[in-house]
Amino acid sequence: MVRPSRISDRDYINFLVAAQCDVSCVKAAECFCKDGFVVTHDTFNRFLTRQSLPPETLWEEVEPFIEKRTGWLIVDDTVLDKVHSEKMALTYYQWSGNQHQVIKGIGLVTLVWTDGEHTYPVDYRIYDFDTDHLTKNDHLRAMLKTAAARGFQPAFVLFDSWYSGIDNLKCLDRLGWQWFTRIKKNRMVNPDDTENRPVETLEVPDDGMVVHMKKYGFVKVFHTVNKTGKDQYWATNCLTMDLTDRRNLQAICWSIENFHRALKELCCVEDCKIRKEAGQRNHINCSLRAYIRLEAVQQRQDITIYQAKWDIVKTAITEYVHDPKYAL
Repeated sequence: MVRPSRISDRDYINFLVAAQCDVSCVKAAECFCKDGFVVTHDTFNRFLTRQSLPPETLWEEVEPFIEKRTGWLIVDDTVLDKVHSEKMALTYYQWSGNQHQVIKGIGLVTLVWTDGEHTYPVDYRIYDFDTDHLTKNDHLRAMLKTAAARGFQPAFVLFDSWYSGIDNLKCLDRLGWQWFTRIKKNRMVNPDDTENRPVETLEVPDDGMVVHMKKYGFVKVFHTVNKTGKDQYWATNCLTMDLTDRRNLQAICWSIENFHRALKELCCVEDCKIRKEAGQRNHINCSLRAYIRLEAVQQRQDITIYQAKWDIVKTAITEYVHDPKYAL
């Protein structure tokens, strides 16, 4: 007997964890039709467009894996590529650090927690200025305040130069947290109580230099040169930070870059084709929660998230090569 079946957010998340294709409601439905249960693509479409999955659902699942009184919080944004979408909600022209140009896409601002080995998303916001009139910096401050209310006490909060504005730094000061950030080379500082000047004009020693940042207060700045020979400048409110500390934090900053790459490669966060806003929001929510499952496997079984994904595929490939459906 053919029986219709309802699906839940966890069903869709399981599909995203296992999917190796360009995901769609049609393909999701095909995977759930088994043993007399029939799921149509409209079932998944209705689920994505009629549910309300707020960021709190992410926190409910990830909280058991977090040590709120240790580790580091890192915030950054990424653009979900939608360059070929003409009428999709939530899309704006934004700068993509990955493609090094302005592209059309959905802006995802993410707050992750890491202990240096494992990285988990703990909060996120979707940029939609035309609707809520909130900038990405507004979203950052909202997430930081939420993290404080949840009991986080990170060793440092780390972020890129885009989020190094005075309002954000003072927000962190009010929360009593230490921060470490990239700053632009034209950031105005006063090294000797004479006048403000761009940080790029200073001779900054390897162990850093304490200066007064315009409109903020005393900070310690560092200078590095990346692999392409480009000067980079860093700042922190921890005036006792040394070269070793700076190198450690600079390495930890890459955790969120690795997270965003895995989110796109393994959890299909860019692949939703639904035009409606609710569908995109719910798909992004489920993709982030799919990542939690892969990271949890890594933490419990000591395998990488890429190995965890491959184990799913390997089972299907092994079954096929022993009984090839399309053999000549």
